[in-house]
Amino acid sequence: MEKALVVENNPVLLKAVSALLEQEGLEVHTANNGLHALEILENFSPDLVFTDLVMPLIGGEQLCRIIRSMPKHSQVFLVILSAIILEEKEQILQEIDCDLCIAKGNLKEMRAHIREALKAFRDRTSNHSAKSGQPEKRIPSGLKPSPVTLELLSEKRHISEIVNNLSEGILELSQQGKIVSVNKAAVSIFGIRKEAIIGGSFMTIPWGEHQSDMTSWLDNQLIGGGLQRLEIEETAPLRINDRILSASFIPLAEEGAIFAICIFRDITRQYLAEEHKRQLDEAVRLMKQMDAMSCMAGGFAHDFNNLLTVICGNLDILLHAEEHKKEIDELKVLNHAQRAASVAVDLVKKISCFSTFGIISREDVQVGVVVKKATEEYFKKNGGSYDLIMSGDESYVHIDPLQIQTALFNVLQNAREASTDREIVIRVDDEEFTAPAIIAGQYIPAGRYSRIEVEDKGKGIARENILKIFDPYYSTKQRGTVKGMGLGLTIVYATLRNHGGCVVVTSELGKGTMVSLFLPVFSAPSLSGRFKENAQARNFRVMLVEDDEQLREIGRIMLEYLGYSAVVVNNEEIAAQILKEGLADRGERVAVVVIDLSGGDENEKMAICRALHEADPQVKIVAASASLIDPVMENCARFGCANTLPKP
Repeated sequence: MEKALVVENNPVLLKAVSALLEQEGLEVHTANNGLHALEILENFSPDLVFTDLVMPLIGGEQLCRIIRSMPKHSQVFLVILSAIILEEKEQILQEIDCDLCIAKGNLKEMRAHIREALKAFRDRTSNHSAKSGQPEKRIPSGLKPSPVTLELLSEKRHISEIVNNLSEGILELSQQGKIVSVNKAAVSIFGIRKEAIIGGSFMTIPWGEHQSDMTSWLDNQLIGGGLQRLEIEETAPLRINDRILSASFIPLAEEGAIFAICIFRDITRQYLAEEHKRQLDEAVRLMKQMDAMSCMAGGFAHDFNNLLTVICGNLDILLHAEEHKKEIDELKVLNHAQRAASVAVDLVKKISCFSTFGIISREDVQVGVVVKKATEEYFKKNGGSYDLIMSGDESYVHIDPLQIQTALFNVLQNAREASTDREIVIRVDDEEFTAPAIIAGQYIPAGRYSRIEVEDKGKGIARENILKIFDPYYSTKQRGTVKGMGLGLTIVYATLRNHGGCVVVTSELGKGTMVSLFLPVFSAPSLSGRFKENAQARNFRVMLVEDDEQLREIGRIMLEYLGYSAVVVNNEEIAAQILKEGLADRGERVAVVVIDLSGGDENEKMAICRALHEADPQVKIVAASASLIDPVMENCARFGCANTLPKP
């Protein structure tokens, strides 16, 4: 039995054509649009297909192309049954690979034309001949083109041409997630022939890392009718084949039906260019960072080696004199070594300022008090003239006063050297930023700040050197004998950053420089403060817990020199055991434990202190550390310690 598929969205005509074909002895299946027809063709192999051209979802023109591209249906006898044959005659003949065209008219004439189509099909089958030439046309007599139809078709072609030539890829989906139309850009993006992708499922496209997002959107927003759009941004784009895409998936409701438009934007060139720029910026940043580290390491090694030469040289002289029984001024030699060691200690403290944990003690203070004290001390010691103008001196800041004072000393020193004998102006006021700002290349978060300005009338700084002045060991001055030269503004920058503030430098050649220090303002003093104990004269022993043998020995010597009885051990387990047993000698008890808490995490440090207190609840713990970046040095009370002892 011959089989036919009739595709027509007009239910009356669909029924009439189906009935006629059945009367002619054919098995007939029907579909009301092209998408429905493709679903039927998956399990049905017709000998003839009668299809309208203008239909919802997939139209007849596209349906014919898809059928011809399917190997098992490529030889089917295709009949166009449409009301627009007169208006679209040239396009149909040139672009649609069909066997016969029948224009819709009265049923009597259409019946005759359909029978002629069946005869043509049977003749071709009996002669085993292939389709040849252009399709034949069957047009009812008296039928004329409609001006309105011509106008509508012209507009449709115009819109179709625009969509097809957009640079963005466009997919249209049915509510069930079937692809019903696709433009040229989308075909290029997905690398699939138009005939192969239309009628297929949206989820057959490999969405990569966005697969779950697509499944959720399809189930909930399209099939489920949620109608929420999905945006794939440039920050996490789609990657399909060799393309990088941003996309919009937009479900729409129209006359009770739901469909979706998917728009794909190819951002491959832009994304790769930005990625290259990011990589280049990162490489440049790393290069600058390494250059700064190299400069800092070289400067630090230079200064430290000089200091070690002085220390070691003086100690060698003492040993050499002892060995050869020569008389020297031992006190003078020791003083030289001690001064060099003190400078070395100060240099290490400067380096420690670069860490966010380099703040030992914070207090709530009025910024004006700190600035006035620092300014008076500096100019009393170094001379020069200044004008101090304070309008924000009542503001409270939560700072380490000594570090801020040191930072201000460094700024004043630079200003004084640049100004020679001219007056330096220092201003203190408040400024509030309602939004983040960038001033002279420095980022300032939104908030209220106390601002300390130091302005000189010196020669100024070239624009290209403004940000270089913060690099460690960068200096335009001869190094000479000053240790740590070139660290001044680096320390200022690190100190202000560690306090949640920032430094802004503005300058103009020949007119001077202004350095602005911004510190976050607190509305009122908080109840912060270090744990302190009133010193009382009492007899007690001091236990030193230190794993380094040389440090244990020098620690014991120092304690005994100060008049204490010392107990030295190398780990906290022994210390806890001694405290638990209650060592007594001459009526003295171990009342203070000095313990090195360098290294380890915070939980380990707290556990050690807790174990010592469990052994003796009365004992006072002093935390020692060679590193100012250790949290226990910033807030020892939180760890259960009474005080801290920085090394050396």
